[in-house]
Amino acid sequence: MSTSKTSNDLPDNVRLLPQARQDLLRLDRRVQKIVVKALIKISIAPDQFGKPLENQPGRPLYGCRSTYVDRKTIRIIWQVDDSGGVKVAAVVSIGTRNGLKAYKIAARRNRPRGL
Repeated sequence: MSTSKTSNDLPDNVRLLPQARQDLLRLDRRVQKIVVKALIKISIAPDQFGKPLENQPGRPLYGCRSTYVDRKTIRIIWQVDDSGGVKVAAVVSIGTRNGLKAYKIAARRNRPRGL
């Protein structure tokens, strides 16, 4: 799936961090389609979909939300910003649900402040 195709398929209120875009492009095409469908669902109510995350030792993810797709093998982590009256989901990480890997990657990435 090309970068432009991915961007065209996403609603305006879903933004991928550059690293998350690379995460998506590394997935095989079948899984990319599943993730894009999930991101479209997330866009409807980014602050209601998935589960809220809390800070854990070494994983400061308070303010983020998480869900999994593809038979619980892929985890999507995003941050919600509602400044300006529009709720925006900033996707921080898309990765395999192998242990806590996706959480650890998301915690290391610089999350946006006020999209």
